[in-house]
Amino acid sequence: MNAVRRTDASSPLLVGACVLALASISGCGLAPVTAPVDAPRLVVGDHWQYRVIDELRRGAVSRVDLEVISVSGNTATIRVDYDDGGGRGERVDQIDAGGGLRAGALWHEQPRPFDPPAQLLAFPLEQGKTWQETIETFRKDTELKDQVSIYGRVEGRRMTSVPAGGFDAVYVYRIIRLDDEEFWRTRTTRRDAIWYSPEVKAPVREAREAEYTEIGGPDMATVRTESTVRELVSFRPGARP
Repeated sequence: MNAVRRTDASSPLLVGACVLALASISGCGLAPVTAPVDAPRLVVGDHWQYRVIDELRRGAVSRVDLEVISVSGNTATIRVDYDDGGGRGERVDQIDAGGGLRAGALWHEQPRPFDPPAQLLAFPLEQGKTWQETIETFRKDTELKDQVSIYGRVEGRRMTSVPAGGFDAVYVYRIIRLDDEEFWRTRTTRRDAIWYSPEVKAPVREAREAEYTEIGGPDMATVRTESTVRELVSFRPGARP
């Protein structure tokens, strides 16, 4: 992932404003969520394909392919296959019955377990619902305790169109602060605008902005590390047991 360095002293505000502005724009014309949206019931064979547009790479397009390969008890195992144009990769995520990430990757990192599970979406999704979570972690590189924090807010619902079609989606705004702080920079903060559709058991669109800020020195700067839009291309439901 390319990083774009911004040396304007006001750049932290400008970078943060990118997704905040997106959230505001997306909020225009929102209707209320009239009934709670429960966690999806994932089954073997559920299959999603996404395209990812990377604005930090001049609009480069990559793909992400996800498929439920097993369900055991209250945990679904999902194979994540991705191709960014420069190479392919694969990992396995584990999702609990409430939609929590029990194991996997929150960002550009090696898959790892989360205890408690990371509530990327806190079901049931209800109008105005907010949630906050702090997950205590242990970093192998520093051998020190750290933490990941997640904040989310359900804003409403609206129709949205992606390559897979039109969907009446629930709009959620989310902030994730990772446990990757270094002595020379702050931890990464990622701000997400999410359109979740119960029809496909997953988001149909996600817009992400991520950055960190350098610490100390005469030339402190905020560095953008992600500016992407992920859109659903296709969904194929698995067979009911």
